[in-house]
Amino acid sequence: MDEIMSAFLKFGASLILPPETYNTLFNRDAQYQQFYNGTGDEPNSLRTDALEEVKRKDGSVSLDIGTRETGKTVLAHRLAEYYGRPTYSVSPEEKPPSWITPIKLKDLDDLPTWITVILDDLPAYMSNRDYENQLVQSVERIVPMVRHKRKWHLIFNTQSSAQADKYILDCELAFFKPLGVLMDDAERPAIRRIYKNIVTPFFEGRTEHFIRTHAFMKSRTYCGGIAIAKPPDNKQKILVAEPNAKGIYEVVDEEDKDVGEE
Repeated sequence: MDEIMSAFLKFGASLILPPETYNTLFNRDAQYQQFYNGTGDEPNSLRTDALEEVKRKDGSVSLDIGTRETGKTVLAHRLAEYYGRPTYSVSPEEKPPSWITPIKLKDLDDLPTWITVILDDLPAYMSNRDYENQLVQSVERIVPMVRHKRKWHLIFNTQSSAQADKYILDCELAFFKPLGVLMDDAERPAIRRIYKNIVTPFFEGRTEHFIRTHAFMKSRTYCGGIAIAKPPDNKQKILVAEPNAKGIYEVVDEEDKDVGEE
């Protein structure tokens, strides 16, 4: 019965998923041949080659799935840093680091080629109920063009793939982190299967720190863990001095200050 159901789900996915995404998610021979059992902290040539393959492309789509506070934003920033292109970010809740240019969703049409664009936690903009929204339509027009015409590395962060447009699922790289406690049933069947069989066991029993600093990565040639290096500290310690009773300044505290901050 399980084999019949698996075959049925696989056939259904072949009807609704783009071919490249279907091959990435369901090519079982490649999946088991390249499956890596480590946590992602260890050097791995397959993982490195998979990332390099995408980096060399004119453009690509990467999808980061996971609930809040699991490190998706840091993952997106580190991936953008790895790509090494000028980076722009639409982020409704978080201010990006100084090397990333914050923009509004309406500015996407005006961006240049050969860049990286991060859309950070934008499920509302990309959900089906907002399909008539002009901003959503603008994004949907752009996504199919990022690989060739736009030449963008596009990084989507979302809490659930169910809230993402189908073109976003046509991705070269997918990074998985734990879902919210009630989000399993809301996921698309193909993604839910990946979580059940691979991602959830990968994170089972792990600490919050491990979850924030690791992801499960899936590409055409690699399936396994990846460690997310801590971003470089962009702050420096500043000593705080106040006058004592005799009017002589004494160091009373220290605080973090952004480098270059006025």
